[in-house]
This record gives sequence, structure tokens and C-alpha cells, in this order.
Amino acid sequence: MSAPPRERSLGPRIAALAAVLFAAAATLTAKTAWDLLPRARSFPFWFVPAFIAGTFVLALAAGLVTLGIWRGRRSARPADGRLAAFVWILLPLSFVCTSTVHQLYPFRLSAPEVFREVGREVGPMLGFNLALTGIGFLAAAALAVLYRSGRRQEALLGLMALGFVLLVPNDDCPNPFNETWLATVGASPLMFLPNLYASLFGLGALLGYRPRWSALALAGTCVAVVLLGIGHSAQIIW
Repeated sequence: MSAPPRERSLGPRIAALAAVLFAAAATLTAKTAWDLLPRARSFPFWFVPAFIAGTFVLALAAGLVTLGIWRGRRSARPADGRLAAFVWILLPLSFVCTSTVHQLYPFRLSAPEVFREVGREVGPMLGFNLALTGIGFLAAAALAVLYRSGRRQEALLGLMALGFVLLVPNDDCPNPFNETWLATVGASPLMFLPNLYASLFGLGALLGYRPRWSALALAGTCVAVVLLGIGHSAQIIW
């Protein structure tokens, strides 16, 4: 049985947004790798080679998923069941995982105190970053509810739109990842780069491109960013 006309009309739009989002994510990833090469001494000797290799695999996997989404743009139908539930649990949680680079703010009980300090000690950009983290989490959770209500393609379209919001520069922490961004535009768009990849893997799983493999890639992205955040918090990496 063919999909309703409304659903068919949204498939190519979702795939087109996914392709543009992947291009943006891959470009940022390549720039980050290039920027880190002359700053390798700021990290343990093993980190930059491991980071470049890992992000190359990540971008390659996301490219394959995006290609699969594009090829199935007129025929794919959003999944239901346990796989969909698993994906929509991980998508909001990916924002919690990303927040580990900022000691899990704004998801800690002491977050209101941090917001009270915004503009005095921590600065407005960090306040914007924390707000965007919370908004991303709530938006992904709302899209999960929308998906479960039956408006699946609208939820997937919203997921891709959310990715573009996350590209807004939002982080002015002075670290080797952000140095070139701080020097040129005053803030970096890199913090939510893992969430862009998570969204692409989640979309691939929901639209039937090797769904278990795509779901595992989503989970692996979440685990990787948690390890990066823990390494930063423990001052092991930088």
C-alpha cells in the first residue's frame, strides 16, 4: 500500500535537509581536524591521531546513512515499534551526553545558580549555550511525542530543522577546538556537532537504512561524546 500523498511530499524535503545537514557536519568535522593538527601538543600524544581517525569513520558512516536516506526518499516509511522507541529515547539523551563537556549543565540541580551568574561571571554566551542545550533536549522530546502521535514525517522534518538551529555559534570556551572560531566570529558552533550526527543516524534508523546498524551508530556517538566530556572534566584530554 502506498503512503498518503502528504507523507510522500515530505520525504524528499527530509532527505534534502539531511543532505545539507550532513554537508555542514562533514565540513565542520574536516575543519576541526585541520585546526587540531598544529595544536597537537595541547593534548596527550595519542589524542589528535585518534580523534582524526574516529571522526573520519564517523563522517564516513554518516555519509553512507545520508546516501541511503536520499535513495529511499520517495519510498521510505517511518518505523514504529521498539526500534523507534529506542531511537527517540536516545535523541533527547544525546543533549545530556553532549553537556558532559560542561559538567552536565544545565541538567544539574545547581543549574539555576549558574544562570543567576550569567552576565556577571560566566558571561552571556555560556548562558546562551546552556539555554540551547536545554531547548534542544526539550525540542527532541517534543518531537518524540509528535512522532508517537502519528505525525511521523512532521517529527522527522522538525528533527532536521533542529539541527540547523544547533549550527548557530554558541560556545566561547577558550580551548584548542574553538581557537580559530573565537578569533574569527567570537564563538564556536562545534559543541552540538555530535548531535547533528546523532540526528542523521537516528533518521537513518527510522527511515529503514540498515536500521539496527544506524541505531547502534547513534548509541556509539552518544557514548563517544560522553567519553570526550569525561576526559575533559577530568583534565585527561585538555
